[in-house]
Amino acid sequence: MSADLIAKMRGRIDQCRRLARSTTDEHAARVLQQMADEGEADLAKLIAAEDGEAPAEILIQPQPPQA
Repeated sequence: MSADLIAKMRGRIDQCRRLARSTTDEHAARVLQQMADEGEADLAKLIAAEDGEAPAEILIQPQPPQA
């Protein structure tokens, strides 16, 4: 995995955390924090798999059709 891709993923995780801190909507803050936590866990799995430590489990969720 390229360093640029990892940096972009970390940037998105950081953005979720910043948005969670800045919003006044408690539900949105919890969802954003959960997204950041899940992103960190997924990134750690991918890095570990790349290092040969453990197999990565990557789930691709289908996207809804675009109008």
